[in-house]
Amino acid sequence: MSYLIRIVDISNPEVEFNLRRLIYEANKPLDILPEKFLLRNISSNASMASFFLVAEKNNEFVGCNAFLANDFILNGIQYTGYQSCWSATHPQHRGKKIFTTLINEAKGILTENGAGFLYGIANDLSNPIFIKKLGFVEIESQVLRIPNIPFSPDLYLNKTAFLNSAGACVIDERQVMEHKLLQYPADVKVIRFNQSWLWGKLLTKQKLGIKWPVFYVGGVCLETEKDLKELISEIYRSYSVAFVQFFSCATNTFIPMLKGWKKSKMNGFIFYNLNMPPPDHLNFMIGPLDIF
Repeated sequence: MSYLIRIVDISNPEVEFNLRRLIYEANKPLDILPEKFLLRNISSNASMASFFLVAEKNNEFVGCNAFLANDFILNGIQYTGYQSCWSATHPQHRGKKIFTTLINEAKGILTENGAGFLYGIANDLSNPIFIKKLGFVEIESQVLRIPNIPFSPDLYLNKTAFLNSAGACVIDERQVMEHKLLQYPADVKVIRFNQSWLWGKLLTKQKLGIKWPVFYVGGVCLETEKDLKELISEIYRSYSVAFVQFFSCATNTFIPMLKGWKKSKMNGFIFYNLNMPPPDHLNFMIGPLDIF
């Protein structure tokens, strides 16, 4: 069965509604997304545009995948990385390679347009497809929870570690933070100390019937490694949270700043290089992801 693959204009209300309906049909019983949610979600202000690819049959959307753009720096040169997200295939059209067709089509488009790479975190269904059929590399994801107890920043800080992002692919953290503030103005918080800052979401986690307020860190921008202790302490001074959680790609040069990281239960970060020299490190945290 043949499908028309094309980029669609998500600012068109009819297109945006048809995408939300397709995502709903593919993910029942979850509710349909709010109006204009997808448009806000992929409007990242990167130097290259985000976009949605769709597969059409008889003028109906039967498959889609979004490609969310963010700017990164590697060895002083800017590249645009694209996150693969918002994948959906209509239940009546599954098993017909629509998903792989969309990703392979995006590879060609992005390679021709000079994009640096593709990345993301896949769900359990698509992760094996990315790795085994689409040539992506998976890098372990790690998590660290720092409890709100006396002297906790001191207990978790690695005082022998130093900032070093040489050979690392580093995201434009301010671009991501500003994007998320527009999406979730009530949840996103920015913590500052001297010229360093971090941002994240203040949310509630429920476990064993108990609700725990948590600060989930989306990203960190450090002027000096000494500021990290004060940033964490400022979270506890500003908000009554049970713990602060960091979630990161295992190759992130930030990881040595703190002790106690563990392998996450989530799938790892997936990465596919297009036009960028192979980096030594991928400095990805959870903040840029559409699921954050």
